[in-house]
Amino acid sequence: MPENMPETRINVFNDSPARVQTPAPQAPQVEYASLMERFVALLIDYGLIMIPGQVILMLATRNMELEMAHIYALTGLLNAVFVLYMAVFSCGGRVPLGKKLVGIAVASADDPEAPIGFMRALLRSVGYYFSAGLLMCGFLMAFFEERKRALEDFMGRSVVVRLRPKGIMETVAITLTGLAIIAAYAGVFYSQTFAKGSAVQLAYIDRAQKTLEDLSLLQEIHRSQYGYFTNDLQRLVLLSGDPVQFQRDIQRTLDRRGFKLGVSRNTYKIIARAKDTRHTQVVFIPYRDR
Repeated sequence: MPENMPETRINVFNDSPARVQTPAPQAPQVEYASLMERFVALLIDYGLIMIPGQVILMLATRNMELEMAHIYALTGLLNAVFVLYMAVFSCGGRVPLGKKLVGIAVASADDPEAPIGFMRALLRSVGYYFSAGLLMCGFLMAFFEERKRALEDFMGRSVVVRLRPKGIMETVAITLTGLAIIAAYAGVFYSQTFAKGSAVQLAYIDRAQKTLEDLSLLQEIHRSQYGYFTNDLQRLVLLSGDPVQFQRDIQRTLDRRGFKLGVSRNTYKIIARAKDTRHTQVVFIPYRDR
């Protein structure tokens, strides 16, 4: 061996295995859905149940003698169907249609790769109404929470994750869709609150107007029998043929405050207020005087 060559010694009797540094497993990268993505998906799912339901309710209100209690009961039933739909399709790895179109899904807050169970999904679905009832503040919590969780997510111990990465075009499309849906819902809200009113409001007004028309018919009967119009409501009720039922119809459809029965020699005018939330004034004037 040359004198200047370094000597390397290997202990062949050392039976301890060499330690190999293995890289630590990396946690899966989870992308949480944005508030706009969630909003678009929610309104698609809500419209999927409520729009056909509202059309059916509107047709039933116009063509059937539904009591106001029935209308409220049907509206409550529609919301119950929505809650059940969201609960069933948000658990067990299923995805509601709106979320599927947007590319997001509900997962467990403890393990974002695992789905939630039915009871947690049911609590989460009910949580939508708590979020909305708090002047939408329950939804806005997602702006400030680290994992973009809203109030319904805390109720259901869930998160909303993205199922796929999104490009710029898809993100822009979702945003524009969200803005269009917001504008549409704002228009409906304005129409129902400040303009024509909701189907329930219109039903109250229609019933009140029909009661005035019935009173007008009784006025004509009274004149044909007695030769004059009367401002005595009880006399008209007695002419109805079923005074008890007619009195109930008046109490059900008209607010007792603001009722006026004006009579002159040759004409009359009936003014009342419907029993809607705005106490809308309804007026009947004989066709010959219009």
